[in-house]
Amino acid sequence: MKMLITGAANGIGAAITAMAVRHGHEVVAVDLDLPGLQARWGGQPGVQCGALDVRRADAWQSLVEALEQGGFAIDVLINVAGVLRSGQTGELRPEDIDLTLDVNVKGVMLGANAVARVMKPRRRGHIINIGSIASLYATPGTTTYAASKFAVRGFSIAAAGDLSPYGIAVTLFGPGPVKTDMLEQQRGDPDAALTFSGARALSADEVAAAILGPVLKKRPIEYYLPFQESVLGKVCNAFPAFFLGQIERARVRGQRNFTSGQYR
Repeated sequence: MKMLITGAANGIGAAITAMAVRHGHEVVAVDLDLPGLQARWGGQPGVQCGALDVRRADAWQSLVEALEQGGFAIDVLINVAGVLRSGQTGELRPEDIDLTLDVNVKGVMLGANAVARVMKPRRRGHIINIGSIASLYATPGTTTYAASKFAVRGFSIAAAGDLSPYGIAVTLFGPGPVKTDMLEQQRGDPDAALTFSGARALSADEVAAAILGPVLKKRPIEYYLPFQESVLGKVCNAFPAFFLGQIERARVRGQRNFTSGQYR
């Protein structure tokens, strides 16, 4: 398959790219950090590198047109690029709100829109949007991030309905905390304590294996990892008062966990 993967310079995007190439897929890996992307993937067989600012519709349009004209008909788009800025309501910085919504929400919507436009005439394709377990748990302290991932979930489900008649699947993939730089930036941050309240962090390879395995094969509308978190998350989503009633206990557990080796 021919795959376009955003946020591929590091973290989850890099892990998916590496595994996809090992599985025999052709990959166009894009990132705002072109030097970092080229340092990691330059000269790697099966990987083409490109700069992309996911916040710009014209950049998406130019990239997709160039790929199509070059004979790279995208089978799978994996929207990975994302940012996280912690903060509580009343203390949120406007620039953090703008950045989070622009990258996490607009970037996903613009990418899916640009790629769906060329997939629809072919009547096939798969768009995988990386949400988060925070797409179900509206976590205080990482308020803007939670809002962005709720939006990605809503968009993905609606887009699945739009595109299903054309043979195009849309999947919202929601992992729990993953051992990446994004997780490390939250360590020791009291506002991010809830991130560390679960049993453990996933590895980026676990995420890549799930995406390139059951998600690619079964093309579900939603897929969460670990599964048990999704069950509790949907209960909390349905009963927000119950969820908020558990917050303080979870925050204490998270503060204890992020000082331990459990999340390393």
